[in-house]
Amino acid sequence: MQLVNLSLDKSRINPYLSNTLISKIEEVLNNWEKVILYLNKRWQFSSVICNDCQYLFKCKNCDISMSVHKYPAKFICHLCSNTEDIPLSCEKCGGVNLSNIWVWTQQIEDSLSNYFKWKKIFRFDTDTMKTKKSKTEALDLLNNSDIIIWTKMITTGFNFEKVGLVWVILLEQELQIPKYNTVESVFINIRQLIWRGARVWQETDFIIQSFIPDNEIVQSIIYDNYKDFFIETLKERKLFNYPPFWEVATLEYRHSSEKKALEFSENLHNKLLIEQEEDWKNIEIIFNKKSIKKINQFYYKIVIKWENIRDFIEKIKPEIIRNSGLVVIFD
Repeated sequence: MQLVNLSLDKSRINPYLSNTLISKIEEVLNNWEKVILYLNKRWQFSSVICNDCQYLFKCKNCDISMSVHKYPAKFICHLCSNTEDIPLSCEKCGGVNLSNIWVWTQQIEDSLSNYFKWKKIFRFDTDTMKTKKSKTEALDLLNNSDIIIWTKMITTGFNFEKVGLVWVILLEQELQIPKYNTVESVFINIRQLIWRGARVWQETDFIIQSFIPDNEIVQSIIYDNYKDFFIETLKERKLFNYPPFWEVATLEYRHSSEKKALEFSENLHNKLLIEQEEDWKNIEIIFNKKSIKKINQFYYKIVIKWENIRDFIEKIKPEIIRNSGLVVIFD
């Protein structure tokens, strides 16, 4: 396994493809072996990191990484919908050496296709797997490809022969998934990726790229230091009232009208506050009056944390049954 610092090692063809990586790809392809590129999501990943102290910006409400939105230009937490101005300096060290990162599968495919013109490159994501026919042809395309660009589906269910290199394009992208157990999932994904080659008893190199290689989380993942990760993660979960200490549920309401979506969510939030004042003093309720728009639908979220959430949710059961736009998600 090798860790590459993208801040110090950038190729001319793409800032997210290091010179170390390009050289290794050439070596593997010359040996008639396959290369697997892993990128967590097909769509654009956007985040801000501090190059001085390796800090990943997180939501103050729920300790989940913040995402950058262009329109409007804001930080948004995709768990509680908390919205903040994009900072000009690091809240941890005060440094101003911040980087905004944008990377997606199509961008990587285009760069590789231009450089490795005579090699077969196959991008396996939801854009290329839209039809049943495309799915049935996928295995043949995979077996005949030199470079495979894959999202999370690569980690389970597929075995390949002659895999000379597996690489993670940007490890911090993994850490931006808006869930409290993200780091734990990253540990699992990385181990599964390593076994893509090991399952057929062959020697496979594994490269991880990152702009923040000295970050504590990145270091724990690279060196498989699960003990320290376990201890630190439990401390954070206890501090922010996450499982296994408390239960978490998200009430998500969506509607084509932003006004109606907000009115319903506010009424639901007020009802929950009344119930809280009567019998549920210690329960934690987070509601942000900022909507998230997806495919002409406006989403509002109410996050609830408590030791026994189902009894509390029972109080609003009629609203859940009557409204198809209201979804309850338990963690």
